[in-house]
Amino acid sequence: MSEKHHPSRLRFNFGFFLEAPLGTSRTYELNYPTIQVDELTLTPLQGDFTAVRTSEGVYVTGQLYTIQHTPCTRCLEDAVIEIDINLDDLYYYPPDTTPEGEYALGEDGYIDLGPLVRELSILGIPLHPLCREDCQGLCPQCGQNLNQGQCECEIDNIDPRLAVLKELLSEDVKS
Repeated sequence: MSEKHHPSRLRFNFGFFLEAPLGTSRTYELNYPTIQVDELTLTPLQGDFTAVRTSEGVYVTGQLYTIQHTPCTRCLEDAVIEIDINLDDLYYYPPDTTPEGEYALGEDGYIDLGPLVRELSILGIPLHPLCREDCQGLCPQCGQNLNQGQCECEIDNIDPRLAVLKELLSEDVKS
């Protein structure tokens, strides 16, 4: 039994482009306060894009903006990441001419921008997101968030492999 697929809220009907002359274009404005794209929640998703009929299909270009919440890699608090999404893709038509790994305009004339927006949103998140540039992180010994105050731990920055040398230095001081 197959799982029922719900259409994305980023699904647009471009069926009129199939009979339109080359160069026909239309601009769309998006202003979603919150939108779910698969497992991602984008709050907000705003911007605009233009669709243009080409000899190979429909070319979509535009600029979208969203905010993604993700854990800070230093302190694990919420990091708010602003993401600019640059749309610049061709949706091939007819679908059987679509190169592998590319997007296609469906036979029904619909384009679902959801997968593309999801992919570009994920790629827009930095590898090491920070809650702020000067984030102090967590104490490696007790786990105290150092942004909220110092802990009482003594940090020993000596590499354990070199601890023997520290002991030799301590013996020299005693003698």
